[in-house]
Amino acid sequence: MKEKMKELQKLKGIGEILSRRLVDASYDSIAKVAGAEHKGLERIAGMNPQKIRDIVTQARKMTGEAEKGRHTWSADKNKR
Repeated sequence: MKEKMKELQKLKGIGEILSRRLVDASYDSIAKVAGAEHKGLERIAGMNPQKIRDIVTQARKMTGEAEKGRHTWSADKNKR
């Protein structure tokens, strides 16, 4: 659980308490936060609409950058 909490704490605005609440609510990875619906995150204590937008945006950016690193198409695109 602590490793999952540490991963979530890479998101700005997520500390120990909120990361624990996210893990308890089954949002135990940045990818799950990136794919989360606002309604699900709103149920977590300490989450307000602005915080939800901020962390989901960060999580989507982080997962998008990770995906680019795995695909060769991004390297091919830069060669053109």
